[in-house]
Amino acid sequence: MTRSSSALSARLLRAVAAERTDLERRRDGLLERRSRVQAELDEIEASVAELDERLMLIGRLAGENQPEHPASVEADPAGDDANDAEALRGPAIRAAAVRVLLAHPRRPEAIHYRQWFALLTEAGYSVAGKDPLAVFLTQLSRSPLVRRGTESGVYELELQAPARLRRQLRDLQSQLRELTATASSATTDLSSVRGRRMALNLEIGKVEKALEEAEETLGKGPERPGLAAAAG
Repeated sequence: MTRSSSALSARLLRAVAAERTDLERRRDGLLERRSRVQAELDEIEASVAELDERLMLIGRLAGENQPEHPASVEADPAGDDANDAEALRGPAIRAAAVRVLLAHPRRPEAIHYRQWFALLTEAGYSVAGKDPLAVFLTQLSRSPLVRRGTESGVYELELQAPARLRRQLRDLQSQLRELTATASSATTDLSSVRGRRMALNLEIGKVEKALEEAEETLGKGPERPGLAAAAG
């Protein structure tokens, strides 16, 4: 090999190495950017689910008859196939999600909702809606047995929820009894008492419903045939 060809090969190798370094740097930057965007998207989706829940509560306080699920997220599009009739909806999504995680051999204390959704589908379930993953996240945030983790998009089971809900229910019922006892006072603002009583009764009903769902979900084992296989 001549000196000129040797020098050319060295320059070519340096150019290739520089190009590789530049491409790897750009790739790392894109991966980091993707991670930030995904974390932000997870946070937005969780916030939307929380706001949906608060809007439904305000609607109940105002006496409005609202659907169980926001139409913008959970309405089925026209032309869905027949299999969608067997897909999970509403509380059934929450119950199945909890049971799938309880049946998992590792029983993870915290899990990203995308991984949780994957476990659900691997167990043979499907979720109805235009965007099944978004529907799943919305329902997950409504489960009395699920709470947010410390990281964005991460959720964890709260198996002590029934005990916590029973304490909360006793406290609300105590507040209602005290309110009823003070209503007979001549100086009591009856309109204020009515408003407070309405709010307490609504909250009591909400907690009773959550407690019933939590106890029913924990009291039943997994029934889906594919559950054991997915857990393994």
